[in-house]
Amino acid sequence: MTQLVSDLGIDPGNSTSVFLLLATCTFAVVTIFWFVGLFQRSHSMMDAYYGFGYVVPAVLAYAIARPASGTAAVLMAMVAFHGCRLGWYLAARWRRFIPVHGGDPRYMKFRADLSPGYWWKSFFKVMEPQAPLIILVGSPAVVGILMNRAADGPLSGLAFVGLAVFGIGLYFESLADGQLQAFLALDKRPRYLRTGVWKHSRHPNYFGTTTVWWGIWLVAVAGNSAVWWTVIGPLINTLMLTALTGSRMTDQIMGARPDYQPVMARTRFFWPIPVRSTRVAAAEAELEQRATDGPQPEERTAKTEIGVS
Repeated sequence: MTQLVSDLGIDPGNSTSVFLLLATCTFAVVTIFWFVGLFQRSHSMMDAYYGFGYVVPAVLAYAIARPASGTAAVLMAMVAFHGCRLGWYLAARWRRFIPVHGGDPRYMKFRADLSPGYWWKSFFKVMEPQAPLIILVGSPAVVGILMNRAADGPLSGLAFVGLAVFGIGLYFESLADGQLQAFLALDKRPRYLRTGVWKHSRHPNYFGTTTVWWGIWLVAVAGNSAVWWTVIGPLINTLMLTALTGSRMTDQIMGARPDYQPVMARTRFFWPIPVRSTRVAAAEAELEQRATDGPQPEERTAKTEIGVS
């Protein structure tokens, strides 16, 4: 792999050049998925690749750099555990969607919302924006591998903190996804999952994924402080899953459902820790008062817009 990179005129010893090469490869892969998706009339296969999209650049970085560093090996293992687990889960979900919806319902909705002209709108609005997201979020792993090449001895205390943070995140994201799939497979089940890691948090899967990337960043920066700037990766991931899309978007949609509002009163938005009883009591009292008063005009409008009667 090192020789191949050299044959392309790129210095394999220059971490910046290798990182830009791998970023270009990510854009190329996403573009290929866009092109294939046009013939399949759905780009939902991209969701199946998403988790693996973090692993591939890291594997290539490791093959090119050929590091002797224990830090680089640990980073490679961390991103592989996370990315392959997430990729397998999303790919399995995508396969289940195909016979029912023809693909992931979100991507099928993109096709309806962006037509006419979906073929070119999907390039700029659906697919290509995912490439820089993968590059930036995954940067602590890729840059960490490229910038930790020399043998560095035992891991530092900060690296072990990062491993602990990563382990917590992997635990929560793995259990959250597994418990959700087991719940959805039940023939008879309650409306919402309220057991296991879903007992205290409405989005333990997003908490786990967010925590995973902070752990990876800590290990990377423990090996070489020059990679501190890759903090942009876990920051973007945190914002995406809490404030921009992810948890926030789900709560905005489901929060208008009367039967979901008590769930919101008894659980936390993100952190998987119990809600204080006084806070639960106050929230439930507010719900009872609102039920007595009846929905306000803006609430009735919101319910109508999302199809809730």
